[in-house]
Amino acid sequence: MKVFRLAAIDGDDPSWKYSVEKTHVWACALTGADARDLVAARTGFFRLAEPGAISPWKNESVTSCVEESTMTYPGPGEVIREDGSKVSD
Repeated sequence: MKVFRLAAIDGDDPSWKYSVEKTHVWACALTGADARDLVAARTGFFRLAEPGAISPWKNESVTSCVEESTMTYPGPGEVIREDGSKVSD
């Protein structure tokens, strides 16, 4: 498992209405794509989205997703905020 940092590139994109988190987060997953899926799921996308909507966390032009090779936290399947608190939907 790897830790990825996801952060807004375009904070003005309308897709942010589908996320309860608007700042950067870290996720532990096998791949960057898995990290994007995990963050989308944990930040309210499936509860908030309209049919056909795309989560800002899954859109490469709206958010970055960079591996943090020196981090060992969070654990597998977890998403955390900067303060270390867990994000859960």
